[in-house]
Amino acid sequence: MKTVLLVEDNRDVLELTADMLQDAGYEVVAANGSEQAMQVASVRADIGVVLTDLNLNEGMTGIEMGVAMYKDGLKCPLIVMSGNAEPPEMGFPSWMRYLAKPFDRKALLAAITGYA
Repeated sequence: MKTVLLVEDNRDVLELTADMLQDAGYEVVAANGSEQAMQVASVRADIGVVLTDLNLNEGMTGIEMGVAMYKDGLKCPLIVMSGNAEPPEMGFPSWMRYLAKPFDRKALLAAITGYA
């Protein structure tokens, strides 16, 4: 089973995204913020990809969280979702990707395929 750590503070978006991933055969571990996601990542060695919102309501941004996870030893790709039309200007490390919201099932699975 391919495992995705999904980090999203909007419950509706989290549930819809989780449903799309589960329907495609992925195991989804959901977290509603960076603190919870960091805790999950520290104990789950089976995470194949982290899919996170860029702008989380509490704690770190999705990018900051990803960098912190990477420094803590998590070595999987991270996909940052955002409703902004363009990725942040600062760019991403090579192990991060950008997925524009709103997205459909096809765009979501295309972003994840090959990672998880």
